[in-house]
Amino acid sequence: MNNIEKSELLREIEELMSYDGNSSFINKEYLRYLEIEDLISIRDELLRKKIYLKQETIEWFDELYEKTKKD
Repeated sequence: MNNIEKSELLREIEELMSYDGNSSFINKEYLRYLEIEDLISIRDELLRKKIYLKQETIEWFDELYEKTKKD
């Protein structure tokens, strides 16, 4: 794996970490120290958390809707 692939993974990680249109920037020097497997693991964990949070939010809105519908 080369630095181009690492840079692409780093960009994906930054995108997953962004919130409300605010980007998070990660120093490109970290690419020296992180192996491709580390970056893939970080990216995959952020994806899992994002999916979980999205599902949790949907459930919360469904519950809120049911409560307000009864009133």
